[in-house]
Amino acid sequence: MSGGESRGVSNAALKTEIEGVGRRIDDIKDLLVAYEERIRCLERAGDKTTPVIEKRIEILEYTTKQHEKDIKDLTALINTQAKSVEELKDSVDMMKTISKWFLGVFTAVMIAVIILLVTGQALVVFK
Repeated sequence: MSGGESRGVSNAALKTEIEGVGRRIDDIKDLLVAYEERIRCLERAGDKTTPVIEKRIEILEYTTKQHEKDIKDLTALINTQAKSVEELKDSVDMMKTISKWFLGVFTAVMIAVIILLVTGQALVVFK
């Protein structure tokens, strides 16, 4: 086995390896072309769906603004109702105070009448 044979084997092996690398490069090129085609498809699909998504976002923003306004209105209404309830409570407390005074005076007068009747200083006339 001379140096020429080992060189020939070496050249054949190199040739095989180069052909294998060439096939792998072709496979990579095919993959890149496929990925490029997929990206184009996604871009086309995105172009179709973007206006729909933007419209939905606009609708959601409008709805959110409406809900915010409704919440502010309800907050104002609740505050008004709370003030009304507080005023009613104050009125009821005032009525309780007045009724306690009235019942106190009425009780004092009734006790005085009963004492006057018992002592004979007053007469009850029944017809």
